[in-house]
Formats: sequence, C-alpha cells, structure tokens
Amino acid sequence: MAITRWSPFQELTNLHTTMDRLFGDMFEGTQDVSTPNMTFRLPVDISEKDDRYLIKAPVPGFKPEEVNVTVSGNVLTIAAKHQEQKEDKQGDYIRREMIVGDFERQIALPADARSENINATFDNGVLQVEVPRQPKPQPKRIEVKAEGQRQTAGSSSR
Repeated sequence: MAITRWSPFQELTNLHTTMDRLFGDMFEGTQDVSTPNMTFRLPVDISEKDDRYLIKAPVPGFKPEEVNVTVSGNVLTIAAKHQEQKEDKQGDYIRREMIVGDFERQIALPADARSENINATFDNGVLQVEVPRQPKPQPKRIEVKAEGQRQTAGSSSR
C-alpha cells in the first residue's frame, strides 16, 4: 500500500476536470451554444447601499442600444439582444464555447425600491443599474406628558 500526500490543489484540479467533463457530456449533442435565438440567463451582482440598490450585469459584445432595461410594477427586466447576428459556421473549430445568443434576467424589486428614478449606465461591457431606495423612517421622539398628578408637591393627603 502506497501512502500519498494529500494536495488540496490537486483536489480542485480534479473537481474542475470532472465538472468540465460533466457539463461537456450534458451539452454535447443536445444543443449547440452557437445556435441563434437562444436566450440565456444573465448573471448579475446585486448590492445594497444605504440609499440605493446596485445591480451589475456583464454583457460583453453588446452595444448599449442592444441592452433594454424595463420596470413593470416591482419587476426589473434586463434584456440584451443582438440586432443582427452573423454566424460563421465555417472554420476549423475544434471546440466552440463562446455563447452566441440573447440574455435576459428578471429581478423582483424590494418594497422600498423607487422605480420611477432608476438609472442605467453601460461601461466596458458591464451594465450598471441603480435603483434608489425610499429613505428609512427615522425614529421620532414623542414627549411623554403626565396626564395629571394626584398629589401636588408640598401637599399631604391627610
């Protein structure tokens, strides 16, 4: 029996390889990632600030005019659709993993979101959406007054 030293990095490498194989087998032959008109789920990062929510979504390869941000009720929708798709089926590809298609994501906004003042900016393939929040109600001190005193100072009940 041989004793080998455990390496966490080797475990991670093995896990990465296994996941690659698993997803490769799952998608191999079932769908081509370059098939047009496919809609993929857009990944997002959402952070909470004191006065706003900040949503960031990577949309590389899209132009700002191809990204549509809408709000209906309390649902924010981000849709990135190419106006014109050109597919190059020619070439000597061994493997194609770059996804070509449209992206969409719907996000339910919290009750304190102010949807009338949402701002969206686009920079270096990253969409940033700022959703303002209602100000948090501040505690208000309420003075407590005595309704009446049974005895006044200096008086006795007898």
